[in-house]
Amino acid sequence: MKKVVRIFLALSFISVGAVAQMPKPASFKITGNIKGLQNEQVAVVIHNQIANKVDTLVAKSKGGKFLLKGKTQGTDFVNIYFGDMASRKMAYFYIEPGNINISGNMDSLSYLQISGTQTNEKYTQTQAYLVPIYDRRSALIQKIRVLDEKSAEYKDLGNQIKAKTDSVNDFKINFIKENPDSEISLGYLYVLQDNMPLNLAETLYNSLSPNLKKASQGKYIADKLAANKTVAIGRKAPDFTSSDTTGAPIKLSDFKGKYVLLEFWAHWCVPCRAQHPHMKATYEKFKDKGFTILQYSIDVKKDEKKWKEAIVKDGLNWPQASDLSTGKAPVAELYGVQPIPDSFLIAPDGTILGRRLSHKALEEMLEKALN
Repeated sequence: MKKVVRIFLALSFISVGAVAQMPKPASFKITGNIKGLQNEQVAVVIHNQIANKVDTLVAKSKGGKFLLKGKTQGTDFVNIYFGDMASRKMAYFYIEPGNINISGNMDSLSYLQISGTQTNEKYTQTQAYLVPIYDRRSALIQKIRVLDEKSAEYKDLGNQIKAKTDSVNDFKINFIKENPDSEISLGYLYVLQDNMPLNLAETLYNSLSPNLKKASQGKYIADKLAANKTVAIGRKAPDFTSSDTTGAPIKLSDFKGKYVLLEFWAHWCVPCRAQHPHMKATYEKFKDKGFTILQYSIDVKKDEKKWKEAIVKDGLNWPQASDLSTGKAPVAELYGVQPIPDSFLIAPDGTILGRRLSHKALEEMLEKALN
């Protein structure tokens, strides 16, 4: 092959399963054959957490064939782009020591065959089961978007979508139980733990191998589980002091005696801002009956102006708070929030009554409490 770009990284890539005592860098080779790719660029994007930067391996394919080489200190879940990166024609696989073979078709990148190393072969097997379910679920979601929410067909499709989601989650949970030392299990739990019963998440986490627990994702999961215990329904909501839009201090305890919806958002979060019309309707309905909203933004200092502009543009007339930090948002971290939007309904005595309530469930709970 001609014009092969071979990049050897001195600082290499930290793995999701990497531990404090990092092993010596080991070589990997990626050999690809993608039908329909022609003579286009191939790029593998790796988030180098050691150097806090993104490393990119690039090669020019010839007739759909390409070769990439490098070194790694563990196993890392990465993106591979085919052609122009802006086109988002991409897939995923695991960088790890050894010879990795990638084959498939540009028309079906979700069905690539990745072999040669243990993690990739197991990942290909899991995708063979999951991707068809993802495709069927996506088709149902497209159908339900144009239906009346009150129709029988909407309800039926909603049940089908939920059944497929449950099937995917059950498969991943069983995989974690059967493969406690696999980086795939760590990735699955990283995503799932926030939407499963706390005791199940703890059981799955405790079953993981020591190396996975010491990895960056493993430590993140441990921190999230600890925070979720603190803010479990029935517990007292942790008090905090932040700053409002003028820089004045604002505390959760300032609103003691009211029902408070503590909601986490950011100006750039599309799903967060899509909820604002519903939140405004709920606020207007109950604001004179002992209810308020306190929003906490995870926006950073450089986006202070955009945060304040979003508040005005969306017509948010309730208290706002943010620490506008350059890194972590401390209140979001305290409440185990990630991803956003996230919310907690807090009683007048500070007890947490609910988390991530739907608009309907929130109104029903407030109706019962305030009327």
